Order: sequence, then structure tokens, then C-alpha cells
Amino acid sequence: MPTNIDGVRWLTIAEAVDFMGCTDGWVRALCRDGKLESRMLGQRLRLVRESSAAHVRDSLSTRANGKRHMAKRPAAKRKKPKK
Repeated sequence: MPTNIDGVRWLTIAEAVDFMGCTDGWVRALCRDGKLESRMLGQRLRLVRESSAAHVRDSLSTRANGKRHMAKRPAAKRKKPKK
């Protein structure tokens, strides 16, 4: 359940994981890199702004689309290895 602080909705890490559909490690990495707006309450509780999580969720690509450039070329177009 999102928490309202000063009229802004905040999610815990576990709620952000469910909301965004990714892992908790990924959410923490986005917070650490500053790509996801968050704040610390005390020393252990991190809250993520819901609007920021929605923006990042909508901009995420699927794994297949994100790594398409790394796919191997078809066999017909590959260069033959030198012996």
C-alpha cells in the first residue's frame, strides 16, 4: 500500500518491485544510480516515489529488445574463420 507523505505517494522497495515488474536488486541499482527518485527513512527503509517508478517502468525495454544488438549474425553472413 503506497504511503502518502506531503501529498506524494511513496512505495517501499518490495512494492516498487511488484509495481515495476523487476527484481529488488534492479530497483536498488536504479535508486543508487539516481535514475529512480527515492529517499531514506532512518537507516534501513528506502521509499521510492510512485510517479518516478511509473516513468522508469514505462521506459524499460524487454530483455529481448534490449539485447537485440548482441545477437549473432545469421550463418550465411558470417565470415569464415581463418585457419
